[in-house]
Amino acid sequence: MDPAARLEELRRIIRHHERQYFVLATPEISDRHFDELMAELQSIEKQHPELVTTDSPSQRVGEAVTSFNTVKHRVPMMSIENSYSTGDIVDWLNRLEKAAGTSVFPVVAELKIDGVSGSFTYRDGMLHSGTTRGNGIEGDVITENVRTIRSLPLSIASNLDIDVRGEIYTPRSMLETLNQQRVANGEEPFKNCRNLTAGTIKSLDPAVAAQRGLQVMVYGIAQAAELGFKMHSEVLAFLAKQGFKLNQAWQSCSSCEEISDFIEQIANSRGKFDFDIDGIVIKVDNLSLQAELGSTNKAPRWAIAYKYPQERATARLLRVEWQTGRSQLTPVAHIEPVELGGTTVARASLHNIDQITEKDIRLGDLVIVEKAGYIIPYIVAPVKEKRDGSEQTIAAPHVCPVCQQPVKIDKDENAATQIRCDNPACQGVLARRIIHFITQLEIENFGPQLVDQLIDKEQVQNVEDILKLGRLQLSALERMGEKSAEKIVSGISAAAQQPLAKLISALGINNVGVVVSEKIAAWYKQSFAAFLEAKDEELVKIDGIKDKVAGSITEFLRNPDNVQLIESLRGWWQGPGSAQLARMNAGSQLAGKTFVVTGEATLPRRQIEEQIKMHGGNVKSSVSAKTDFLLIGSLENDSFVSNKKSRAIELKIPIIDEFELARTLEKKIENGKFSN
Repeated sequence: MDPAARLEELRRIIRHHERQYFVLATPEISDRHFDELMAELQSIEKQHPELVTTDSPSQRVGEAVTSFNTVKHRVPMMSIENSYSTGDIVDWLNRLEKAAGTSVFPVVAELKIDGVSGSFTYRDGMLHSGTTRGNGIEGDVITENVRTIRSLPLSIASNLDIDVRGEIYTPRSMLETLNQQRVANGEEPFKNCRNLTAGTIKSLDPAVAAQRGLQVMVYGIAQAAELGFKMHSEVLAFLAKQGFKLNQAWQSCSSCEEISDFIEQIANSRGKFDFDIDGIVIKVDNLSLQAELGSTNKAPRWAIAYKYPQERATARLLRVEWQTGRSQLTPVAHIEPVELGGTTVARASLHNIDQITEKDIRLGDLVIVEKAGYIIPYIVAPVKEKRDGSEQTIAAPHVCPVCQQPVKIDKDENAATQIRCDNPACQGVLARRIIHFITQLEIENFGPQLVDQLIDKEQVQNVEDILKLGRLQLSALERMGEKSAEKIVSGISAAAQQPLAKLISALGINNVGVVVSEKIAAWYKQSFAAFLEAKDEELVKIDGIKDKVAGSITEFLRNPDNVQLIESLRGWWQGPGSAQLARMNAGSQLAGKTFVVTGEATLPRRQIEEQIKMHGGNVKSSVSAKTDFLLIGSLENDSFVSNKKSRAIELKIPIIDEFELARTLEKKIENGKFSN
């Protein structure tokens, strides 16, 4: 068989098996056999590059990009109105019937996948582009990343020019697999499927997306009515025929009772799915009726989303474990194992001693546990009416659980209780100091388990020992190969070129976070030597630094226990190159700009606000005519509605997300943090 014919045959066979495995979940051959077919395809294409086609299965992973372009959606990706009870749905149906003058049944009920919305354009039977929802009007072009998604066909039989709409998500099983790998490598596990999806789909390197096993379930075509489709259910059947992955749990409903039964049926089986869902979307099936009902400026009138309540369960609080951190001790609840969100939960966060006191949570209580998508759930409240008198008050610890030395209990400037171990030799404190140090300096592949192992084997006895770690020393550790060791050593070396602000923040000085560190670094012209000579009277001249913060800094710098660390850093730290240093000293990209931040993002709001302030911007709590930008977290889906968003639209204030902020600052967001 000639090469061209064999390539065509291989592509046809591989596409068939990709669909069987990734779309229909009915594999017909072994993974090894599939890999052999792919290897043969790649080998022939390498020998005959002129025969490579853009829709070849070998072409899913492309080159890395430096940034994402933004394009306008041909048809806006609107929000969907939320409802929280079947009564809300009945009211919605009554409104539609009144507006249409006729029954709006049948309706289609579909699962609301908790992922990232995307639009996938096909032209002449080929995947042309992929775009995020963005603000609904414009989105980021993520074509190279969506091409890596094996459940999304690179080519289809139809030649229609269409925008297929769908939800990109990470399977629960993939999250579990990836987290097992990360824990084994001593890295922090990913928090949840949605965060992982949002971060992955905005990765600048398609190889990252390919490794993380993203999936897509499609739910419609933007131009369906214009293309002659009569019913939404016809669109779903067409998409399935073209090889797209749909959730087969959708149902056509002809009454309120059928809708209610479907909602209850899915609620009882949510934990069995290999993906997260947070509700049910109900749509009028007739496309002509959809067009007649129209849309508001925010959402289509012909669709509504029923949102399931947050996943909760009740369990008995057995004991409280106090964990020693860098700055204080934190409580973790051990509870009777309970099923929650498809997993067995035996631990939950109690936040801090003040929360325990305010909520009056006691040992032996039956407590309400909530899991809002995160790995460690938290205790919402005790069920006080179930108490029998045997419950015991939870007291603050008097000694450190690691070193058994007395702890110090006092109040911070916000009157919050602080429980600290001040023993410099405490291994618990040391571990948290090291983790803080490597996190602030962005040393990759260096997680808590590796830190614990190094401390247990006495290879690291203080923070500065991290700087001296070598490849042979690391590769001798359990579960640590030479390649992993080499990556860590390279990461430590690269961290020596981080900006001064990151180095200051990494020291772990009380009351000195990222924003304060940035101001200090700018004041001392990015000179570590000048910073080490800092005096109280100089520091208080810096905007935002008062006597208490200045005292913390000078006390740290003059403390004999820190002399060796400071001297080690003096010889190790190099700082950024001259070009980057010039940019840092030149000023700020956000000077004078006012931001309001709202919604859930791929990283904590505190980090976003710190980045804005660090680069000269201001953060306010409400939108006004003086607001320059409203930043809405990218994890908010189509149905996100808030007063801030409405006010921003009314005042025509630009709306961005954290990724657009990162691009403005010439940064990127990876693994839940900003990086250069």
